[in-house]
Amino acid sequence: MPKIAVIGAGPAGIAASIQLSRAGHEVTVFEHGIIGGNLWNAGFVENYPGFPGGITGKHLAQLMEEQFQEYDFVLRRIEVTKAAFTGTHFTVNSAGNEEYDGMILCTGTRPKKAGFPGEDELHGVGLLHYNIMRLEEWYPEGNALVVGGGESSMDMAMTLAERGLKVTLLHRSELRGIKYLLDAVKIDDSITVTEGSVESVRLHGGKAVARIGTEELPFDLILVAVGRESHLPELEGIDPEYPPAGFRIVGDAKHGGLGQAAMAVGDGIRAAMGIGREARK
Repeated sequence: MPKIAVIGAGPAGIAASIQLSRAGHEVTVFEHGIIGGNLWNAGFVENYPGFPGGITGKHLAQLMEEQFQEYDFVLRRIEVTKAAFTGTHFTVNSAGNEEYDGMILCTGTRPKKAGFPGEDELHGVGLLHYNIMRLEEWYPEGNALVVGGGESSMDMAMTLAERGLKVTLLHRSELRGIKYLLDAVKIDDSITVTEGSVESVRLHGGKAVARIGTEELPFDLILVAVGRESHLPELEGIDPEYPPAGFRIVGDAKHGGLGQAAMAVGDGIRAAMGIGREARK
């Protein structure tokens, strides 16, 4: 029975793992974070087939996790920092005693930093975040600042407003996104859309103080959503442009921050079917 390693358990990794298991492969899934990945960051998903009227990202992630747990995978709760190809097999984190006939990387994306002074300090004390799923069990009262002008920033602003916060959505130029989100943030009385940029942030009196232009404004929370980038482990003996047979990079790890669950699921299934055929040879 071919042994396949799936690195990451977001939508792409879940779909790939299920497809491989259905085909009779021995599947080991590596995931050190939350099952469902960045889908937990999505406030509302309208374009995932099968859910008329849409579904929250949290609920969709929970349903995917429930289906994921129905299968007999080996789930390893460790972070994969290195993936290697020996010429005959694949290994993870230099653990040569665990060899795999195929490997699918579904490691998703990581958020980009905004780059303003004080960003790391506020992140370190828990007043500045990049992923809203990190706040699932904790939402402060008061005012929040969301930095960014794309769909993720608008989605985050709406989620915070639903939790009762007054939100300032700060963007450098015009907002960019689908009509549903653009309309929603503009009619929400709890969201103030402002054009400008953060010059610096600092901690003062237990609050995050942001310098925006010539003003210094206090906030109870800052969320930064200025884009995401592919997040891959170190690759040894693997050229992503010309990968060996039995290896795939899929989902947002391949395409960047497109953030479409349906696309990631299809990508994962396609990769699983291809690797399944190659691993049998």
